[in-house]
Order: sequence, then C-alpha cells, then structure tokens
Amino acid sequence: MEIRLQGLVKKFDDFTAVDHLNITFEDGELTGLLGPSGCGKSTTLYMISGLENVTDGHIYFGDRDVTGLSPNERNIGLVFQNYALYPHMTVADNIAFPLTNMKNPQTGKKYSKNELREKVSEVAQLVQVEELLKRKPGQLSGGQQQRVAIARALIKQPDVLLLDEPLSNLDARLRLEMRREIRRIQRETRVTTIFVTHDQEEAMSITDRIVLLNGGKLQQADTAQKMYMDPCNYFVASFLGNPPISFIRVLCRNGRAVSEDGVELPYPTDYEGEAILGIRPEAWCEGTDQGVKVRVDSVESRGQDQMVRFHIGKAQITALADAVREFKIGEEVSFLLRTDRCYLFDPAARNRIRTGSTAV
Repeated sequence: MEIRLQGLVKKFDDFTAVDHLNITFEDGELTGLLGPSGCGKSTTLYMISGLENVTDGHIYFGDRDVTGLSPNERNIGLVFQNYALYPHMTVADNIAFPLTNMKNPQTGKKYSKNELREKVSEVAQLVQVEELLKRKPGQLSGGQQQRVAIARALIKQPDVLLLDEPLSNLDARLRLEMRREIRRIQRETRVTTIFVTHDQEEAMSITDRIVLLNGGKLQQADTAQKMYMDPCNYFVASFLGNPPISFIRVLCRNGRAVSEDGVELPYPTDYEGEAILGIRPEAWCEGTDQGVKVRVDSVESRGQDQMVRFHIGKAQITALADAVREFKIGEEVSFLLRTDRCYLFDPAARNRIRTGSTAV
C-alpha cells in the first residue's frame, strides 16, 4: 500500500508541529521517519494512523483519501514504544485481541475459537513466539514483549504497519537483535512499514529509505547511503554520521579554501566566496608536507580504527584513522583530504553549494 502525504499540517494553538509535508511512502518498503526530539515525526505517524487529527492537507492510502477516517477504518497495525500489552491476558489472548470484535472477511461472521487459534499460531510462528503463548506479559523479556506487540499488530493483516520508537526501551544487545527481526518480518510480509526513530544508526541499518525531518519540515528523503554521501543541506550532513562531520568557516578564492584563521586547506574548489566546509572524519588521510599540518589533541581507540582530534584555528576536527598507525598526543601530523567526502554550505541559508569541481 502506497502512503502519500499531501501538504500535511498539524498545529497546536500557535505552534506548528508539522509544516506542509509532501512525502510518498512506497508500497512494500520499510521507511525510517527520522529526526531529533520534537521534529514532528511521531505526530506525523499519529496523523497517518488516525489517532491525531489533521489541521490541513491530505493523507492517501493508495488512491483512497483517509484524512477524515478513524483508525479502525484505515486497516493499520500500530506498535507503541511501551508495547501496551494487557497484563492480565496470556500472550495468545493479547495477539488475538484485535480480531475478537472483527468479522472474518471470508465468512462474514465473527472469528470462531478455532479460527482465532489458527491465526494466532500463524503470526506467532512468524515473530517466533510460539513457545510463549501461554505466558503473561510480566513473564517476558523486553524483546519478547516487543515481538508479541508486533504479532498483535500483524494478525489482522494491516495495509500499513506503524512503529513508534519500538526499540527505545531495550538494551543495546536486544536492540540489535530486534532490528534484524523487524527487517526480517517486514521482508516476509511485504507490508508497507513506517518506523519512527531518533537513532540514525537504527534508521540507516534496516530501512529501505529514510525521511529526515527537522522543525516539522522535510529535510531530505533518500536511501541511507545517498543521504550520507550526498546531503542536501547543513542539517542533513550534521545529523547523519558517527563520528559526526566537522565544520570549518572558509573563504574560497582563486581555487583555494582558506579558514577564517588563515589556514589554507587541501581542498581545491572553483567556488568564490564565503562558505562552511563540512568534512567527514573518513575524508582525512595522512599525507606529505603538502597537506595541512596539525597537532594531535587526543586519540580515542575504537579497536578497528581510532578517532584523532585536532584543531584547525578555532575549529575542532575529528579524523578517522586506521588502528595500525599509532598517533600520539602532541604529535605534529600532515593531513590531506578526500574531496568526495567534503561539502560546501551557504553560511546563511545552510543549503548545499554545488560547484563543478567539488560537487558529488
């Protein structure tokens, strides 16, 4: 099911939480709705679900305008951050609950106990909780509760699966496990899925595409790789990446980029004027005397690689270096730049500056 948002707006009194969003969520894809806290991503999800009214604009499921329809009329599955399982019910009863007041579309009658049992067994196998059906939620781990919540959302075969920060209550190991499971389940069911998260690593690791919001506005919608490699503005570049990108204010003139402190950077460009130069940590490589000379401030080992920090004028810079080379604090090092990991931004509008010799 393709989901289309057309000029979507949500206001709370004088505050605009979602500002004229135009987004298409492709049929059968898992899309990450990503952004910092307060950017409007959960509000957008709740408008798609029907739990939140729309101030202006339209929501389409396929060709059907669902803007004014209730959640029950949209055929959605929704998984909350806190799972929302009924503690007095067994796992089987929790999973079956959405069907208890629904009619079987094949018979036109309410589901019988045998039919419910078959449906529960089928979806329990999909999410791998078939051994837990007789337990109560209080007897389950966080990861098991999340599987049950997903099973409950899937049992009525929704057109759209909506996940609101489903992994935030899990520890690091379980988050990694459940990421893989959510991806597996989505691929097997092919249900259009929207996954809300503030965690860039989660969004980049399991989604087909990312929709990045800030201040209620769409910043960029693309694959994780394309968004990382080709950010359209300063915010996108700064939000994606760990370690994060470094920024230096520069003056570009006569094919050179010079920092506001007078340091010439090994970055050729045909742009003329003031700019902000964004440099990914992996762009730095140790070079000859032709590079920029810096003094190492700190070194942080990460096993397979290390973060080397230094200053260029007032700007603090992070370089990602191979672990084989041992850097020492206070050591003077000469660095060169891979220009395909560097980006120029307008200092005022913060939009990307694309020029012939440096655009990627």
